[in-house]
Amino acid sequence: MTSPAERLFRIGPQPHHSSDSEREDDAAIPGLIHDEPVWKASWPFLANRYAAENARSHTRVHLTLANVCVDIEDAAVIGGVLMANAVKHSRVPVYARIPMQWNLLQTGELAIHVQDPRPDFPDFAEAVTWEPAKGVRPRGLWTARQLGAELAYAPTGAGKIVQALIKPMTA
Repeated sequence: MTSPAERLFRIGPQPHHSSDSEREDDAAIPGLIHDEPVWKASWPFLANRYAAENARSHTRVHLTLANVCVDIEDAAVIGGVLMANAVKHSRVPVYARIPMQWNLLQTGELAIHVQDPRPDFPDFAEAVTWEPAKGVRPRGLWTARQLGAELAYAPTGAGKIVQALIKPMTA
């Protein structure tokens, strides 16, 4: 068992050291489980009005083909939520590409990463703890949390990565 401070999940390529330079293009998101992926896939999505639905569709296809042990429909919705947030808040043009990556961990958990060029996430704590009042339409990150996703983000050299960790289904 690891302490919360030791529970880091590596994002992006692992650093490799050379005599000339070191790569510093990976990030760690505290609070999530550290594990090497047993399967991964990625796809860049155009930042247009179809990005969230395309992310949902691709998530369904990739996870179905990988035969993962998470609820694929819930994961598809969560992936769509992350993509919709990236498109809405990153302020990139519609022709920009926003990458999404799916990582199946040895524990059976699925980590979905969405990277956008905006390095900050204003009011992240408020966004992930927000609860809709009666009669108020639910917002994206609330929906992802209701479906069981643990949410986190980390700045990177190219912006930030928002991550959803999804637990495997129980029998």
